[in-house]
Amino acid sequence: MKEEEDPLKNSLTGTIYVLLSAICFALGGVLIKFIPWSSTTIQGVRSIFSSVVIGGYMYYTKHKFVFNKSVLFGAICNMVMAFTFVAATKLTTAANAIVLQFTEPIFAILLMWIIYKKRPRKEAVVTCALVFSGILCFFFESLHIGGMTGNVLAIVSGFFYALVFMMKRFPGADFESSILLSNAMSVVFAIPAYMSETTSTPIIWSCIILLGAVQCGLSYVLLSKGLDYVSPVTASLTSTIEPILNPLLVAAFYGEKVGVVAIVGAILVVGSATVYNLIEAKKS
Repeated sequence: MKEEEDPLKNSLTGTIYVLLSAICFALGGVLIKFIPWSSTTIQGVRSIFSSVVIGGYMYYTKHKFVFNKSVLFGAICNMVMAFTFVAATKLTTAANAIVLQFTEPIFAILLMWIIYKKRPRKEAVVTCALVFSGILCFFFESLHIGGMTGNVLAIVSGFFYALVFMMKRFPGADFESSILLSNAMSVVFAIPAYMSETTSTPIIWSCIILLGAVQCGLSYVLLSKGLDYVSPVTASLTSTIEPILNPLLVAAFYGEKVGVVAIVGAILVVGSATVYNLIEAKKS
């Protein structure tokens, strides 16, 4: 109750949850690069471990599983977002995949406008433009034509990622149930692909477990809690720390280099998102 009476604390709590979620999500690029399996297999197998974390969280919090049209729609959105992002990361550079997926805040603002008639305020539009400019600046040296199929899939992933952020606003929706159902669907969908894989080592399984339990499972638990406090647009802008960390980790552990211009982009992205969140907190 006290949190509801304190908008600033409310906003700060939500921002921290979303920020921690984005840090977990950022592990995706480097872990996916280290796993030699197909994108379909990776998404299906990691969903097993993600289900354990999310299912365990639901059991611990006595959160009942819900099934309805909104839950199914949310599950499909999340599954398409995940499959397309993993495929994009395989088909193009991690930098390309993540920067193009993070057209997502723009989609979030447009969808909120179209679906809920919530016209974006000037601050949201300006922040969105700054965030996108910062991301392009950050990846100035690595954003190229590259794998065109991967680039297109990353943009598709960004569109469905925006719908994932909006999931809690759907009538009758249940975020955790949608994610759990999405994982189950991913596992079933990937069975044929997994049967054809021939490489299996302790390192591969360590990466896939981390990918499922932390990068997918824990990240969604944190995101769900964050979305209880902040709007989809605020959450999506806060999560732009992910496209900064993702390629940095890939550069450090996989050898994909990041240029000096990246620092300017990082400051622009993080700074503009932070200022926007503070403005939102004051207005609340």
